Amino acid sequence: MAGCSFSGRVYSPTMEIRTLDARERPTVARLLDDWRLAEGWSAGDRFRRQMESDPTFSDENVVVAVEKSRILSVVSILPRQIRILGHLIPTGGLGNLYTDPEVRGRGIATELLEHACDSMRTRGLELGVIFPGAPPATPEFFAKRGWHGWGGQQTILRRDPAAPPPVRSGSAEEIVLEPVLPEDERTLQSVKSIHAAYGASRSGTVARDDTLWHACLKLIPAPREEFWIARRGGLAVAYARASIVDDALTITELGRFEDGAGALAKLVASLLEPRSKDVLIERSIDGQLTSEQLRSFLVLPTFDDLGLTVALEHLGIRSHPMDDACASLRCVNLIGMASRLDVDLLPNEEGADFLRRILPPDAMVFWPADRF
Repeated sequence: MAGCSFSGRVYSPTMEIRTLDARERPTVARLLDDWRLAEGWSAGDRFRRQMESDPTFSDENVVVAVEKSRILSVVSILPRQIRILGHLIPTGGLGNLYTDPEVRGRGIATELLEHACDSMRTRGLELGVIFPGAPPATPEFFAKRGWHGWGGQQTILRRDPAAPPPVRSGSAEEIVLEPVLPEDERTLQSVKSIHAAYGASRSGTVARDDTLWHACLKLIPAPREEFWIARRGGLAVAYARASIVDDALTITELGRFEDGAGALAKLVASLLEPRSKDVLIERSIDGQLTSEQLRSFLVLPTFDDLGLTVALEHLGIRSHPMDDACASLRCVNLIGMASRLDVDLLPNEEGADFLRRILPPDAMVFWPADRF
C-alpha cells in the first residue's frame, strides 16, 4: 500500500496527527496506564490528575497520532512561565509522551514532538522543556531530535556518623518544624511568599499563581509526600517538600527567606531521621523497604544555595555532588526569547548555544514538584 512520507519516514495514509477530542480522554488515560512509573502509579493516573487539577490543561494541548480511529501515540503540552535572568519566559512543558509498543519504530513520536514544537511556537511559547526517562525516551532519543540535555548537579545528602554533635545556639532552639496541611491556607500563604522570594533570583524556577499552586499541590511527582515548614519565633522562614522519586527519597522543592539557612538546614536534616510509622513507606515499590533504609540518604536537585550547604555541614550533613541529566530543552522561538530577555544574539548563534549562555545547566533550578 502506498504511504506518505514525513521526515524521511513512511506512514500509512490513514494516520493523522491532530489535537485530542474530549471524548477520547478516557482512551488516552487507558493507553497511558500501560506506562508504569517508578513511584508506584501510572502515567494514566498522572494524566487524570492533570485533567482534574491543572488549569492549563485543554484538549488543544494534547497531540495524538490516530490511525483508523485507534490512538497510537500521545504527548501533552503544559504551558508555564519560567524565570530566566529575572524575566518570565513562556514555556511549554511536554509530558506524557508515549507510543503504543506495537507501533514503535515508525517515527510517530518524532512527528508528535515536531507538531508540538510548531504548536508551541504558534501560541507564543519560546522554550520547550521535557524530562527523559526510561528507554526508549532517553536523553539520547531527544538529542537526536533537536533537544539538548540540560544536566546540572544533584546532591546526595547523608549524615556523617563521625561528625561531632551540632552546637546548639539560642536561635537554633527557637526553630520549630511543623507539617503543612492542605487546608491550612494561612500557612500556605507563608509558603507561597517564601517560594516567590527564593525563586526570584534563581533561573529555571516556575512562577506560580494561586491556580498553579493548587495544581502543584495536587500534581505531586509521587502518590504521597511530606510537606514541612520551619518557624523561628512563630514566623515562617523556610519550607521543604519530599517524596519518593525514582525509588529514592527526594526533595521536590524547598525555599527560605534570606535569614533562614539554618532553619532550612534543620528541616532538611529532619528528613533523614527514620520514622516509627513512615507515611512514604506505605506506598513504596518494595514492601520490605524500611524507614532507616529510605532515609539513609536524600537527593537534592540542583539548588544553588551556598548558605544552605554550609548550614548543613554544621549539622553533620555531608554533600556528595552527582551529575543530573534530568531535563532536555529546546528553543522553539530563539528571536522571541532573545528579544524578551533583551540579550543580543551572537553571530550564527544557535538555540542551544544561546541557552547555555543565558541558562547554564548547573544554574538551572527546576523543582521536581513542577515536572510535567
